[in-house]
Amino acid sequence: MKRSGKRKISPLLLMVLVFAMIMPSQAFATASLDEEKNNVYYAALGDSLAAGVMSNNTLGLSYADYIAQDIDRVGLLGSYEKPFAVPGATSKDLLNALMDRDMQVKIASKNMITITIGANDFLQVLGSEPERLKNPEEVKKIITELSENYAAIMGIIRSVNASADVYLMGYYNGFYAFPEAEQRSLVELTKTVNGIIKQIASDSFSHYVPTYDAISTDYATYLPNPKNIHPSAAGYMAIADEFWEQVKLNLPTNVNRIAGANRYETAVKISQEGWKQSAQGVVIARGDDFPDALAGAPLAYDLNSPILLTHSDGLDKIVKDEIERLDPEFAILLGGEQALSKDVEDELGTMKIPVERIAGANRYETAAMIAVSLPPSNKAVIANGMKFPDALAIASYAAENTYPILLAKQNELPEDTAEILKQYPESIAVGGTAVISESLFEKLPKAKRYGGKNRYETASIIAMELNPSHKAFVSTGLEFADALTGSVLAAKRDSSFLLVDPYNMQDAVIGAKEKLGIYHFTILGGPKAVSPSIERELIGVE
Repeated sequence: MKRSGKRKISPLLLMVLVFAMIMPSQAFATASLDEEKNNVYYAALGDSLAAGVMSNNTLGLSYADYIAQDIDRVGLLGSYEKPFAVPGATSKDLLNALMDRDMQVKIASKNMITITIGANDFLQVLGSEPERLKNPEEVKKIITELSENYAAIMGIIRSVNASADVYLMGYYNGFYAFPEAEQRSLVELTKTVNGIIKQIASDSFSHYVPTYDAISTDYATYLPNPKNIHPSAAGYMAIADEFWEQVKLNLPTNVNRIAGANRYETAVKISQEGWKQSAQGVVIARGDDFPDALAGAPLAYDLNSPILLTHSDGLDKIVKDEIERLDPEFAILLGGEQALSKDVEDELGTMKIPVERIAGANRYETAAMIAVSLPPSNKAVIANGMKFPDALAIASYAAENTYPILLAKQNELPEDTAEILKQYPESIAVGGTAVISESLFEKLPKAKRYGGKNRYETASIIAMELNPSHKAFVSTGLEFADALTGSVLAAKRDSSFLLVDPYNMQDAVIGAKEKLGIYHFTILGGPKAVSPSIERELIGVE
């Protein structure tokens, strides 16, 4: 069968489709989305590919399931269901299902829908009456019926839900193992079906998702059973990836905030968010000064322990209450008795919690001692120990990789840092030459620098080049506390980390958001730390 360019729906069918889309639908006015949550409410419709039939005819995860996982991974999945995913279903079957009022109510409540339908209109004929497909008139009849059914399907969907993002899947070549002569006509038929689907997607203000080329790159992996058109798990993932390329462009941006009345309470809130039941241990640092705490994030992450802040002369009550809730096996104090007094240690003792103190003569030795406590690695991070922003910009990345954070001066490696650095064949220098000079950089082992013109650009560069994610934690770049305690949770959540000015959005932050396609922001701290105006700019609201 020879294709004749772009296939068009008849004007009559197009009129039916448009009429259905603009019809008032008062019956569904109450089936609105929860507007308080900017989430994705997803329904998958279709045949065996939506159901998840595998190449061995067992039922597994479909492309739709993997799409839902991707949306959930970026924290945006409100709900997911497959109200119609039926192996062997034809376009007529889906159309009949959509006639049901309960089904229409479900569709009306979604803001994202995927559809895979149409192939079985031909496959059922191929299985029962293959001779029909050799008759051009019969083929034309099937094509016409498929076009009419698919147009009616989209007419119903758009009449009850005009605003949802709808994605219509084009089919791949499931006949690659057939003899070339047989395969040729089936491939042309597949392309014709795809042409119909693509045109209907355009006419119904929906998205067409091609899968033909993606699957053709590796038939042996994606369609491992030559006698079965259904994909392997890898094949379903490849299909989901094709959807994701379009879905990610239309996802809403979500923001949530973890905040307490002050930095101590914010640290507790972060702990409660990341360690909902208990924690192996707790790492405790002084809340009003940063030197001893700068290198603590990789240690806390390695021990699956939150970082809590307290005043130097004792445990704050909210911190003590949180420690009791966590029921840790141990507590680690960062810094000597000038940072955290003996009273802090004694209070933990009365709670029957074993205490270890990591304290050097200065911040550089403390960081080196923390490094010794970490698992071996081939890389260390070097940051300026006199200024906190750069160390905190990379803290979540260093934590996730258990790279130690070692501290330097602008032009000098302190003795303790130089000694421990001998154990690491590679290094990462954080910040520009104003914090790590070029002469010092040249002395670092196989170093690579990540630095911008300011703390905000440095953090954005780190996010884009070292720690890319569709999720990001956001903290003020003017104070250390929220970034420190939040960095461990960011590492647990596999998220990027950005620093912001409390009231003035930086171009570098917006650049990172756009390049990474960030859909979910977790803001650390209250409105004085990160203002509502910054929150609005992150989600793109003027």
